[in-house]
Order: sequence, then C-alpha cells, then structure tokens
Amino acid sequence: MSARDLAVVARFDGRIFWRDRAALSISVALSLGLGIGLPLMMDRIGSGSPELLLNQHLGVLAMILVITTFNQITITLTTRRDQLVLKRMRATGLSDRDILGGEIVNLVVQSTLLTAVVSVALYSLTSLPTPRDPLLYLVAVVAGATVLCLLGAAFTVIVPRTEVAAVMAMPFYLLAGIGTGGLGPIREVLPGWIGTLLDLLPTGAVVEAARAAYAANGTFAGDLAAAAVPALKLAVWAAIGAFAIARWFRWEARKS
Repeated sequence: MSARDLAVVARFDGRIFWRDRAALSISVALSLGLGIGLPLMMDRIGSGSPELLLNQHLGVLAMILVITTFNQITITLTTRRDQLVLKRMRATGLSDRDILGGEIVNLVVQSTLLTAVVSVALYSLTSLPTPRDPLLYLVAVVAGATVLCLLGAAFTVIVPRTEVAAVMAMPFYLLAGIGTGGLGPIREVLPGWIGTLLDLLPTGAVVEAARAAYAANGTFAGDLAAAAVPALKLAVWAAIGAFAIARWFRWEARKS
C-alpha cells in the first residue's frame, strides 16, 4: 500500500463526498440533527440526570458512526461497482488496498469530524460533561469508524444492486440504536441473551470504551484495562471484515 496513492484516493473520495447532495443530506445533516437534537431534547425536558444524558449521547454516537461509515461505504462502493468506477480505478494502476483504503480513510475522517462537532455542540448547549480522557474517546471513535467501514465494504458482497443498498444496510443502524440505547430503553424489555448478543457488536464496543473515557474516577491503568475487552471485540470484527473483503469482494456488477 502506497501512502501517496492512499492520500490521493482519499482526497478524491472526499471531493466527491462533499459534492454529493444525497450523501450530505443523509450522512451529514441526519447525523448532526440526530446527534445534537435527541440529547438536547432530553436535557431540556428530561430529569437533567448527567448519567441519562451521557447514555443518550453515547447511544446516538453509535448510530451516527453506523450512518457515516457502514451505511455510507455500503452505498458508495455498491454504486461505484455497478457504474464500473471501481473497475476503471483498478485500470489506473492503483492497488486494491489503495482504492478501498482511500475510501475508508475518507469516511473515518468525515465521521470523526462529525462526532467532534456533535460532541462540542452538546458540551456547549447541554449539561453533558467533557470526557476525562479525551484521547481514549478519540481512539474509540476512530477505531470504531474504521472497523465499521471494513464491515460495510464486506457487506457489499451480498448487496445485489445500488437501489437496495441503503435498505439492506438500515437494519444495522436499528441494531446499533437498540443495542446502545440510542433509540431509548428498548433492550430492557428484550430477553437478556439478546442484550448479550447486542453487546458483542462493534458499536457496543465503541460505547463501552467511550464510557470509560467519561468515567470521573478513572486512572490511566484503569482506562487501559477497561479498553482491553472493547479493543478485542473490534479486533475480531476487523479481522472478519478484512477476511471477507479479501475473499469475496466484487469489483464489478453481476452479469445479468
């Protein structure tokens, strides 16, 4: 993988992203509205409990990451595959890793920036405290976004055509909302084993690590210990995504 080629592809993908009105309305506008609106509403009409507000923020954060990474890369790569853009990019001499890696870098940067905007807005407009360990919070967001991009790229293997990509990716957004509490306390009425399975999702690992970053009485050693299990979960999901991409990723549309 060439760092120069990777940067060129990421820059190219970034320009396309910010010129795509559909991507801006879904990935950016929805993320900002959801990420700021729901916690702000809870802060205004809720009990004012910092713990409830933090839970809402972290749950919505997981949903934002799914929208801006998993869903977006699924739609983008499926569209480029069906329009033969990926095939033409390979013909330029770019390696497969540079092509996919550039898109992943672009979306990880976009999702991290959106998360930063949402977080800063909530720190300013609500009673949400700032994380005690901002570095751990940043690492959790970046690692989670990267893994979700890998999984989204792998998911395109089973997406037959562009028109159904968004619909097929939607259940993962709902699972993230239910599993992390972004859609409310739905999981409390579900059987315990379902909650255990939801915690194994990469979004659950991101929320677990981010929560450790907000813990008021944590220490550096404690943060490392708290981040160990989420890091292991993300590493396993990353390996699954990378294996699926290497084994089954399709660069061209299926022939009818």
